[in-house]
Amino acid sequence: MAFYLQNESISYFDTVILDSLSLEIKKGEKVALLGKSGSGKSTLIKRLYELKKDESSYIPQELGLVNNLSVFHNVYLARLDDYSTFYNIRNLIKPASKEVEQIKNILIDFDLEDKIFVKNHDLSGGQKQRSAIARSIYNQKDILLADEPISALDEYLSSKVLEVLNQKFETIVCALHNVDLAVEHFDRVIGLKNGKVLVDKKCTELTNEDRQKLYYVCD
Repeated sequence: MAFYLQNESISYFDTVILDSLSLEIKKGEKVALLGKSGSGKSTLIKRLYELKKDESSYIPQELGLVNNLSVFHNVYLARLDDYSTFYNIRNLIKPASKEVEQIKNILIDFDLEDKIFVKNHDLSGGQKQRSAIARSIYNQKDILLADEPISALDEYLSSKVLEVLNQKFETIVCALHNVDLAVEHFDRVIGLKNGKVLVDKKCTELTNEDRQKLYYVCD
């Protein structure tokens, strides 16, 4: 079992965000979370990350990128703890060819290799998202927890990114707004409304009524 929640409730300033939510996510599942802003998706993903920090790569909505650093350095930051202080300082000043090659190979999948030494503040919104996605892969974890990671991408790039992520991670929980992308690229969809689960089905078992509920929670 990758995650298990039983009657989980979370409130902020007397506002209920997750309302007695129970959820099981098995190892190897690819799960899309669907819902409007404020439905509890972000809070749920943060809670899952708290439970499995050491095993998870996490992409928050705000991305967590350092504005004055290049794509290379923002991606490299994911594994600072894996290397010595000396090696990290060296890579800050003059990146090692081994790390440049490894990170560039990841960026190629996202059409971002030509931006490897461009600073974050000079990137578009979609390029920043792809940089954060590349960082999550470089982190080399089994689980991906992602909060709206493709919201600034067009349909072609969104599909391409999701295909790569499905190959790179064993287990995925990803918040989205797009029902069609969720059904196409994930094993299971969970629709949230007001902190409660409205729909929880394998994509292959969705009825027309289920789909209408999912469109409803995303509108």
